[in-house]
Amino acid sequence: MNFYIDENLSEYVADALNSLNKGYFTDVNVQSTKLKFGKGAADEDIIPEIGKTFGVLITKDLNIHRTKAQYQLCQKFKIGVFFLKMQKGNDKHWEIIKLLIHNWEEIISKSKDEKYPFAFEIPMRGKMKKL
Repeated sequence: MNFYIDENLSEYVADALNSLNKGYFTDVNVQSTKLKFGKGAADEDIIPEIGKTFGVLITKDLNIHRTKAQYQLCQKFKIGVFFLKMQKGNDKHWEIIKLLIHNWEEIISKSKDEKYPFAFEIPMRGKMKKL
């Protein structure tokens, strides 16, 4: 299973999750979109590439869900997306890591069980919500 951490979340988050998965979630591969596709790569270019690997995008860019063209690309290429809903001023590196670690098992479970395409919002407080 391939997960892609959007560049707005840092390549170090992807590296950390990939390391933590070893020995526990052996079929999970976590990559940074920044390192895989290049810094500043457009969502319109990234989404089809993620779709080719039956991948899942993790981002805090809610505009992907709100922008019709990008939303349609997600549907067309059948990707899963998890949107991290960070509170303003609370979107620092460490807060992102805590939110992902707290929800990681559920993210993997939903990615295995849900029919693609799918989208979920992960708030800092409360439960994950299907979009």
